[in-house]
Amino acid sequence: MQRISHPSGSGRIFWCGRAGSRGNSMAKRTPGLEPVTSVIPRWVHGKGRPFEKKFFAHWVIWHWEDIVGSYNARQAEPQGIRNEILYLYCWNSVLRNELQMMQARIVDQVNQYAACPLIRGIAFSRRWEQPESDGIGEIRIAHQQKEYDWGRQRKRIALSEEEQREAAALGGGAEDTDIREKARILYARQLQMNRLRKERQWRPCADCGRLCPPEQERCMSCRSRRQEERAAAVRQVLRDIPWARCGEVREYVPDCTPKLLNEQRAAMVQQLASEVDVRDTSSLKARNLVMLYRCLPPEQLTEEEMARTLYQLRFNLHRPKDYKAPKRYSVIPLGKKDRRKS
Repeated sequence: MQRISHPSGSGRIFWCGRAGSRGNSMAKRTPGLEPVTSVIPRWVHGKGRPFEKKFFAHWVIWHWEDIVGSYNARQAEPQGIRNEILYLYCWNSVLRNELQMMQARIVDQVNQYAACPLIRGIAFSRRWEQPESDGIGEIRIAHQQKEYDWGRQRKRIALSEEEQREAAALGGGAEDTDIREKARILYARQLQMNRLRKERQWRPCADCGRLCPPEQERCMSCRSRRQEERAAAVRQVLRDIPWARCGEVREYVPDCTPKLLNEQRAAMVQQLASEVDVRDTSSLKARNLVMLYRCLPPEQLTEEEMARTLYQLRFNLHRPKDYKAPKRYSVIPLGKKDRRKS
């Protein structure tokens, strides 16, 4: 019998062999066969320590999102593991500082996922265009396209005398010399960036006129504002028609999507549930909550549906101190017994 670790990094230990009740039951169902969770780790371990570390390096990098979450995985891209150091590329400076402070936690998470001491630290670097050591190229294919250096390209933009005077006049009313100089520098940089963006075919936003990338019709601020307006319109429809589904909502908000509708419905259910008492089955708020959660029109709103829904939402509703949750089957009868009776 052999003790091996699962490559998913869950920390679980598997014992290969046919000892124990689990092994016997497995042998009965599949005589002569072993599960994949036993075969692969034993095979990797048998190839030797160098191959095992290389395998787990592949495993960690390609399952990076499972380790740090989807948001961090989009912002911080693993480049490879070299000399027990995990190299990350992170374009978000704020998140990079946070990840640096969380370095010990990330190291523990990576090692736990790999179920072995794979790394001892992390480092932040640029995107690797060529492998820096053997095997790195196999772990992560290097990006061939270089990033556009906005800072370096901005510095080569020369402002006219009129633009320089305009930048100097911007902070002229400030008494503090440092504030006046910083205002001039910031405004000059903004003028340089605007000219650089025009050179790269940036176009004015359709709403506010601010420059935005050529593939986008509106700037980020206007897109966020329009998205919030659309969400507010969807919430208003749900206030008037709590049971409305996506097709009905689109009659009033044509660009509504199922994802947007579900997000706004969930937020409204959560807010309304905090205002409804768990024993309330007759108020307008309670009825609206059930119609919103179940997508039921008023004519289909029965006492049974009210009881079922409020029981399922009991942990989100307001509960008095003396409240005692009822038994499940006193609220939701067993379906099989009902069918037998019928």
